[in-house]
Amino acid sequence: MHETHPSKLPHDPEATLHRNLPRNLTGMLLFELTWGFGIPFGLYVSMVPAYLNAMGTSKSLMGFVQSFWTILIPLQLIGSHYFGRKDRVRAVVRLYMAATGVRLLYEVLAVFVPGIWTPASFTGFFVLACASYVGLLIIGQSIYMGVLTDNIPRHRRGWIFGLRSLFMGIGGILTGLGTSWVLHHWASPVNFRISFMICDAVWTLSSFCLLLIHDRPARAPRKQSDGFLRSLAGKLRILLANPNYRIFLFFHMLNSVALTIATFIVPYAREKLGASDSFTTWLSVIYLASSAALGSLMGRLADKAGYRSVGAVQSFLLVAFFMIAVASRSFTAVCIGYVLYSIVNVSSAFMLVNMSVELCPTIGGTDLTALGGTLLLPFVAVSSPLAGTIIDQTGSYPSVFYIGATIAVVALFGFAFLVREPRTGKLYEFKQISMG
Repeated sequence: MHETHPSKLPHDPEATLHRNLPRNLTGMLLFELTWGFGIPFGLYVSMVPAYLNAMGTSKSLMGFVQSFWTILIPLQLIGSHYFGRKDRVRAVVRLYMAATGVRLLYEVLAVFVPGIWTPASFTGFFVLACASYVGLLIIGQSIYMGVLTDNIPRHRRGWIFGLRSLFMGIGGILTGLGTSWVLHHWASPVNFRISFMICDAVWTLSSFCLLLIHDRPARAPRKQSDGFLRSLAGKLRILLANPNYRIFLFFHMLNSVALTIATFIVPYAREKLGASDSFTTWLSVIYLASSAALGSLMGRLADKAGYRSVGAVQSFLLVAFFMIAVASRSFTAVCIGYVLYSIVNVSSAFMLVNMSVELCPTIGGTDLTALGGTLLLPFVAVSSPLAGTIIDQTGSYPSVFYIGATIAVVALFGFAFLVREPRTGKLYEFKQISMG
């Protein structure tokens, strides 16, 4: 009787994922917990605009710095092709440590050797440090999203997203009081520089936790012979030929634009409501607490109902956020609105990569993160600087918030009625009609 050699037996990718899951989950959650320790000290969406505001910069410059997360997204394409083939976890660790190390160098010099700086150079070199930090982190994040997608079973991704959000939130809550003490103890803007320095030192050490992850991607490795441009063109053709992906990406783009506009709630609270430096700390804590408390609900919704429902909830939360922002006259209202903003922001990348994987299963998560973000770039990149320019010219925050609300309403309509849920199998099909 013919016997099959053990090496020839069919390989079950799901069995491998479940076998490695306990170890991988430990590494993921330990990383989120320790990364969370640093978030209150340097959360980009709240602390960076607050620091620039303390430095007296224009709103258009604030918008430009906030838009780095969009402008530099094409770097993901290079990262996914050259760093996303093998040893992905080690590549992520190196990129994360380089990102935080660049900004840490600026902060150490700014705090301990302040005499070498002029007021303009303080701002200029911070902008350059942020650009380097965001660029390197963007490359690392795209690869890490692929690691997460390839090493977590499909129907556990939402649940594990909730756990990751919970651990990150717990870490940040534990250090929130320390951040408040730092911002109180030193005068502005030195307090922000010290806070950033602590943040980046913690994040540099946190990156080592990722080495616990045993990366066993479920997908077959890509051909090494494919050139960068040829590989990129082939994947773009697949994505753009898929009407379901195009429709999803359009309405996700609207949510992303609205989310970018929403970041102006921080300078609004400081200028119009007189928020102090310590109030910025509590916005960071709110961000983390919201992620910890409600991230699991978004994950459960994704597992049970699919990612189309997650997109609709994100749009609804953004509409509610902008309505609160327009009517806010107190710190309490701003905090409530920031809870809604935080839930959408923390689940945005999770939404993009997982919905894309289900719509285009032949392309890996790392590549889908990079390609999706790059396709969004022309629309999202201009939104933050444009909103900042409108505020600079008119002095009106409500007008910008109304624009954001309108965009979110359109996105809500799209996710409710036009985007199709891939798990139902009821997708759009374009059939070519022959003439003659």
